[in-house]
Amino acid sequence: MPDYKRLSIPFRLVLLCALALLAVLPLSSAAELRVCPEGCSQAGIQAAMGEAQPGDTITVETGTYRDSPIIGTPVNLHGLDTGSGLPILEPEKGRVIMAANGATMQGFVVAGPASGGAGDNCTLEVVLPAFIFLNDFNSRSSVCAEDTADWNSSDGINYQFKSRVLRSRLGNYWADYNGTDKNRDGIGDEPKILNDKNIDYYPLMRPIDEYIIPDEKETKVQLIHARVGEPFTISIPANPTTGYNWTADYDYVLLAQGKAIYDMSPSRALGSGGTSVFVFTPMKPGKTTIYFVYKRSWENIVADTRSFLVDISK
Repeated sequence: MPDYKRLSIPFRLVLLCALALLAVLPLSSAAELRVCPEGCSQAGIQAAMGEAQPGDTITVETGTYRDSPIIGTPVNLHGLDTGSGLPILEPEKGRVIMAANGATMQGFVVAGPASGGAGDNCTLEVVLPAFIFLNDFNSRSSVCAEDTADWNSSDGINYQFKSRVLRSRLGNYWADYNGTDKNRDGIGDEPKILNDKNIDYYPLMRPIDEYIIPDEKETKVQLIHARVGEPFTISIPANPTTGYNWTADYDYVLLAQGKAIYDMSPSRALGSGGTSVFVFTPMKPGKTTIYFVYKRSWENIVADTRSFLVDISK
């Protein structure tokens, strides 16, 4: 295997020249490349890297990936649970190398030795500064961190942990982390220290799949076809007498919400519930998702969630 640590200095010079060139060139719009075991345009991460441009997103679907990609372009490497868990990075030979200043990696299970020093046995090597968060690591020894990386999300993220709705910056799950979680928000009270330059300040107490985070799991949702200016309704079973109500989170640029009503069928017994009816009017063409949360206003516990994908045409 090539010694990328020895190559790191000339690699840095090449990268700086490339970044200087990019600064004077017009930027094209970011694209998404899909990687999956079968049926996608790319079957491996390294193949997708060969086509990726700076700023692109490489979405890697559920599966086990055994290639040893070099992330040499600043892309967003995004693992997506498409039904059977997060994608697993388990190179047969070599390792995954983060070698692009500003590249992002999130949403993966990173295999690696369960104990012992990092040495040359790590699965992920960080050659240049990168953003690495919302991943599951077997242990500290899964990582060789030569340069400084940011091991947390740069902004707060809305998430649900054990039925509580919360918001915070989020780090990674480390199976060998032994910290405490006194406020039970799913984030460790003490940082996970890899070395003096690499610290996860928001380590997760449980694996990623135990946190519900919008858009981090691809699920089947109901599709609604709508037209600009023509209202449509969404009806969801509800029972306000229990104190639970539905609230909608939607794109205010594409949609305008009308007054929601509660419809209790005359045939139902008092207190048995009915239907909450929401009215939306499309304002502009586009695609968006409406998220509904069912909870009591005085509690931070979610009883149910619903999602509706809206395709708006002129």
